[in-house]
Amino acid sequence: MTDLFSKCPGAWERHLLRRCRYPHFFTNNSAPTTERDLQHAQAKDQQELAEFHLSLQSLITRCTELDDQSSVETITAIKKELDQCHDIAFGLGADLTEQKNAIAMLNEVITTAMRHAMQDNDDGMRLRLIQNEGNRLAKLNQLEYPVVCDLLREDSPIPEDEITAALLCESDAAYKIALEVLDNDRKQEMATRLDTISAALTQDKHIEQANRQLELLRKQLPVPDEEAVSG
Repeated sequence: MTDLFSKCPGAWERHLLRRCRYPHFFTNNSAPTTERDLQHAQAKDQQELAEFHLSLQSLITRCTELDDQSSVETITAIKKELDQCHDIAFGLGADLTEQKNAIAMLNEVITTAMRHAMQDNDDGMRLRLIQNEGNRLAKLNQLEYPVVCDLLREDSPIPEDEITAALLCESDAAYKIALEVLDNDRKQEMATRLDTISAALTQDKHIEQANRQLELLRKQLPVPDEEAVSG
């Protein structure tokens, strides 16, 4: 069935592809993926892509309407939406390099506009702007991995009980970056699930992959407090 998948799948189709290509990592008893499931996922991805293009066009129009009288609040609101639009672009099922470059240019323009608008305000606001931009740049490295985009969505296509299996389907590089966006409670839960999944695997290459990822995960887990353990 994998020959029916898109060359550039979106978030919903991506997770179906994981389940089809790596069924050995998914230990639940849910029904196998059907062609109807795939069509439904592709339709959702196409709708999200269309909504993205509409949002981007609206933002471009609003940016062109900014002038010297635009308030900091107005510019800040547009910048926030621009950042969200940029993040969304990384997870969509299309090559949006041109659009992402356009958003990056718009972001630079609007950041300059913000600095101009707040020129009479305190230095603290400018410092926060610089810090926020630094955080944005750090996040961009994470968004280069589609699985991270999928995890960060509020309506993530990856069910809670399939996060561990989904990450097992990824390369070590993507896996390491994905762990950065998970909290310690989630990582502890993943360690338990990895043990369960490993016990059910039969092929050496799959067992080796699960063990390797478990070792990478354990390196990121907090060291247990000695007093708590002895108590």
